[in-house]
Amino acid sequence: MSVKNCTAFTFVTVLIIGALLVGCDEDSNYDQRTVVYVSNINDGFPVLSDVRNQGDSLYEKDGETFKRDDDFWLEDWIKVEFHNRPYSSVVDPNSGSLGDFLFTSYDVEFVRMDGGTSPVPPFTGETSILVPANSLVEGVILLVPVSAKRISPLVDLEYTANEIMTNAHITFHGHEIQTDREIDFSAGILVNFADILEEDEQNKSN
Repeated sequence: MSVKNCTAFTFVTVLIIGALLVGCDEDSNYDQRTVVYVSNINDGFPVLSDVRNQGDSLYEKDGETFKRDDDFWLEDWIKVEFHNRPYSSVVDPNSGSLGDFLFTSYDVEFVRMDGGTSPVPPFTGETSILVPANSLVEGVILLVPVSAKRISPLVDLEYTANEIMTNAHITFHGHEIQTDREIDFSAGILVNFADILEEDEQNKSN
């Protein structure tokens, strides 16, 4: 399993960067009509990223030698909930004055807790998540590509008890459907990279 929920306390940071403006400059009452932000990531849990899935069996028949021929890598995906709410109660959600937002891409950058080199090169992902006015919408995004698990330093964690703690900074990019006005904002989530060397219950009983 590539992504596992931990019971540890999660640290999720949300930063609103964009200021939303209406098309009519004279109407200053509606300069900022809505607030769009991430209200939840990964159901409120940090991410435990398995650097290599052990397949059907962890050990060879001798019970000591690691069995590698059935191992494989899995990319990690997480759920993200977006909230598009009125900025002011003066704005009537049913009047059509609110904006619908479409998020088309996001940037991911990992920062190690120990100050070392990032285990995952920064990358940009594409998406298409529509968040209508006055609504909550859940989407799924790629957090860790398989390519990052095939190179150092993540590949160095295989078959060891070592781990790398990181904070993933995610910046979302989108625009307001009605005006094409662009918006960017960021969120963060804790990600722990490790090799989960566990036999499943069936193999333990054999």
